[in-house]
Amino acid sequence: MKPLLSTAVPRTERLLNALTLLLLVGQVVLIIGYYAQLPETIPVHFGLAGKPDRWGGRGQLFIVPGLATFIFVIFWSIRQIPPDYYNMPTPLTPENRERQIRNTHEMLAMLACVVMIFMFWSLWDWIRSASNGELVRSKIAPLIFIGLSILGTIIYYVRRAYTLK
Repeated sequence: MKPLLSTAVPRTERLLNALTLLLLVGQVVLIIGYYAQLPETIPVHFGLAGKPDRWGGRGQLFIVPGLATFIFVIFWSIRQIPPDYYNMPTPLTPENRERQIRNTHEMLAMLACVVMIFMFWSLWDWIRSASNGELVRSKIAPLIFIGLSILGTIIYYVRRAYTLK
């Protein structure tokens, strides 16, 4: 009997996962690289204008890669859920099953990568602000970026799912 889905991970998905992991490791490297240069107390929360409104220890920077790891594991774990439990935009048939599942897995990998880019960007801004006391750049631009990127990714892959019927 043929398996429901071949175990080979497509190239695009492998590249997205590799980029996501690279960004995750990059967060840790970034923190370690700047840790000694940072003051003991750093801003840990910023308002939308970029002005700090809460302070804490520099060790709190490690929350970001911890949260990023958790998010990556969630996206990767969703891939392990049997496809019959997915809410697919089109019905799964024996003819389109593998294409639809691969499309969904690629979408999950892309969403994880987009979130990781946002988290790396935010961490870099946070470290820069903590190291030189500057205000972080506007928080509106990253929020717009993440919102549009997630929405655009979902729209792209849902439209693609309809073409893969």
